[in-house]
Formats: sequence, structure tokens, C-alpha cells
Amino acid sequence: QNRYQQRYYDDATSTIELDKFKERVNLIDLSKRSEKLMNFGSVFSSTRIVRQLPESIEFWNRLIKEMLPNNPTIINIVDKIIDKIGGLNSYIGVHARLRDGFFVKNQKSTINELVERIQTDFKDNVCLTTKIFLAIDLKRDPIFLQPFFQTFTCTYILDDFNDLLEPLNFLKNPNDDMILYEFLIPLVDLLVVSKGKKFYGTRSSTFSKYAQRLNEVW
Repeated sequence: QNRYQQRYYDDATSTIELDKFKERVNLIDLSKRSEKLMNFGSVFSSTRIVRQLPESIEFWNRLIKEMLPNNPTIINIVDKIIDKIGGLNSYIGVHARLRDGFFVKNQKSTINELVERIQTDFKDNVCLTTKIFLAIDLKRDPIFLQPFFQTFTCTYILDDFNDLLEPLNFLKNPNDDMILYEFLIPLVDLLVVSKGKKFYGTRSSTFSKYAQRLNEVW
């Protein structure tokens, strides 16, 4: 099935259209089913659940504020990285989504747009001294990234703090002893970038949307 197969509505009377989705499902109908377990398949897309009822909106806002990562090892790593940058409120967070699908085709325009947005907010050559933590899904090497690093010379990425990431090698899944390092790296990236005094993200990126929400909560 298409990953945009179903869209869920909390209000059965809602007139909001399906948009890119194929089927409409009212949550009230699901609540009447007798099954103890439901497999929703893909939960991809932040617009899948249409929230219109006041209690749904209140629950969602509370969920965003309260579901914060609290693993002590990860929090300790994040705090140390922030301290090395200069401490809270000493940098801005930027996320550039550049890999796979739609984002690959727009790599250059994504970088250019981020540069322009930051330059608009930080004028009078402040750009050259503004500390930035850049969360990216690539290394520093691609040539289309160079305008960013040349414009903002005080830019850090997670690779600059590899020594601080070592404790992640000791976090394992208790069920199969799999080392969780590669799965937790994006979470560290997310937490550091979202704790900047200001956040700039990539349009249509779920990672950016979550980082923006966290930035508003911290």
C-alpha cells in the first residue's frame, strides 16, 4: 500500500480533505472495533492525524512537551557538546536535510535558503562570528555545502565531537545485545541542534519539525 494510504480524523464531521492520502478513517469508528491490537502500517507524515477536537489538541501539545528524551548517557553527551560550543544560548541550531528522495534534488537550494534566512536575521557581519551547530545527514565534503561553511566560519557538526560520542558504544539493546550507536547518533544531533537559542530547519523535513517543537519547549 501507498505510505499515504490512510488519514485519521478525530472529528467525524471534519470537512478537511484527504490531500495526498487515499482513505479516510474516523477514530470514533476504530474505537468501536473489538480487536486488542491494530497494525497501522506506516505512520509516516506529520499531517496523517487531523486534530480538531479541543481535547485532541490539548493532548497533542502535552505529549510534545512531556515526551522528551531522558536517557542519562545521551543527556550527558549532549550537555558536554553544548559546553564545548560555548554553553546554552551561545549558538544557533540549523538542520539541513540533504539525503534521499525530494531532498537530494534540492540540496543546493536548501543550503542557499538557509544561508539567506540566517543572513537576514544576523546582519552587519555578525554572520562571521555567529556560532552554529549544523545537523546534517552528510559529511562536510560536498561542494554545495561550502558556501555555508564559508559564510559561517564558526560552524560545528556532530563529527567535530566524535570523542564525546564514545559512551554510545556501550548502550545495547537488552534483547539481542545490539549496539545502539548508529541509532542514537541522530537523536544526539537532534537534541544539540534543538537547544540552540534559535533554530532554522529544512522545509518539509520531519526532523526539522520535531527540532522546532523541542526548541520551543526547552
